[in-house]
Amino acid sequence: MKNKLFFAAIGLAAVAGGIAACKQPTPGNTPTPPSITATTVTLDLTRTYQTIAGFGGFGAQDVYWSSGPFTSQRFVDDVVTDLGCTIIRDELPTSFEFENDNADPNLTDLSKYNLSQPVAGHHVPFASRVPHLKALYQAGVQTFITSVWSPAPWMKWNNRIDNGTSANSAPAYSTTPTGATNQLKTANYGEFAELCVAYCRLFKREIGIDLYGLSVQNEPRFSQSYQSCVYDGEALRDLIKVVGQRFKKEGLTTKLFLPEDVGWLDGVATMTLPTLNDPEARQYVGMVATHGYALDGVAPASTDAATWQTMAGWGQPYNLPLWMTETSGYKNNNEGAMALAKAMYTALRYGNASAWVFWTLSTATLDEYSLMSSKGEKSKRYYVSKQYYRYVRPGAVRVDAASADPDLLPLAFVKDNLPTLVITNIGTTDKTILTTGDGASTPYKVFVTSASENCTERTALKAGESVTIPAQSVMTLVGVK
Repeated sequence: MKNKLFFAAIGLAAVAGGIAACKQPTPGNTPTPPSITATTVTLDLTRTYQTIAGFGGFGAQDVYWSSGPFTSQRFVDDVVTDLGCTIIRDELPTSFEFENDNADPNLTDLSKYNLSQPVAGHHVPFASRVPHLKALYQAGVQTFITSVWSPAPWMKWNNRIDNGTSANSAPAYSTTPTGATNQLKTANYGEFAELCVAYCRLFKREIGIDLYGLSVQNEPRFSQSYQSCVYDGEALRDLIKVVGQRFKKEGLTTKLFLPEDVGWLDGVATMTLPTLNDPEARQYVGMVATHGYALDGVAPASTDAATWQTMAGWGQPYNLPLWMTETSGYKNNNEGAMALAKAMYTALRYGNASAWVFWTLSTATLDEYSLMSSKGEKSKRYYVSKQYYRYVRPGAVRVDAASADPDLLPLAFVKDNLPTLVITNIGTTDKTILTTGDGASTPYKVFVTSASENCTERTALKAGESVTIPAQSVMTLVGVK
């Protein structure tokens, strides 16, 4: 017999004095009126999808183009213990090899790399990042990934970390570059591979853990007024071959991921498929990664759902998971938080995304690009993220969940034989969820983020009890023994 867990959802009209945020758990049980026909949601534990690698974010307590602070015990506790981050993304500093260590790309002198010297026009050096990266590792983070925004200036045609203008564009890759071209010189692919090797070695030495993944270029189609470098799919493929061969020779286990592109699906495809279609290049790839801007559709037939399905299909024949490694831009209110919740649902449900990484964890002032401020002020986006980050842990497997109510967006995961559900109610009325069926013997802890609640713990559910999910909210049900 299939192990299925059924949920009934009944729309309830909002009442005066609705559920308010409070520090103590509040009653969340509502008996189901027997005269109302239930809308069922089915959780099928036998139908499995992606394994979750984790949820996370980029950066430090403040951005690297500021004077800090970059870490504190409060920041580390918020990120790891409260929010539940399990993936930290960083950048390979453009000042890391500001000058060539030597003329031989096959002879790496780690003593020649710039760890601590600030360089004008560049973000803070690696040594300024070590304290918070090390503290996050010691607090329990096991997965660190790094993206290159630009190679060192001397490796590029234009001898700059940016495009040298105030404009941002997506130019065609040039096969006849000039001194103004924002591209890596093909003659320096070996030097670039050496740079990546040195970074991985020094990351392990300074932080104490191997770097899990490296992207050789962030958003490689774009030439920006900030640090950037342009490739086409074939150039990216050729670079991955060189870097991958060097990693293999050096015995590095760091996975390469690509393309970290954004927007137009055909453009993302042209950056991805040349590598995946090349057996030599593909062997060095650990995951396909995309950026999640403008990919927040919900309905299965929506363009965004189809986009996520298409991207997931690229790596599927080769057992390469899909990661979402950057997104932001959601308003700092419940409306923005719900938009983020829908985006997460779409990526996890239709893209089978194994990882979700927000752009910046923290900025000096709370804005649409961060989850919290450097002073510890937390956004609604922080709490919606926490509904996943804290309770859906690495190694959890997504299982099938479906709702006949279009306002309820359920996702379900199983780890250690216990289910965890994250249910988003995008409707304008409260819904009551009732458990029945084979899985009804599972009791749950209940957490809710709504307009008035911030991942607030409700009274735990006994087996067979119902619970009300407010309108425009996210609820997490954590199965317990």
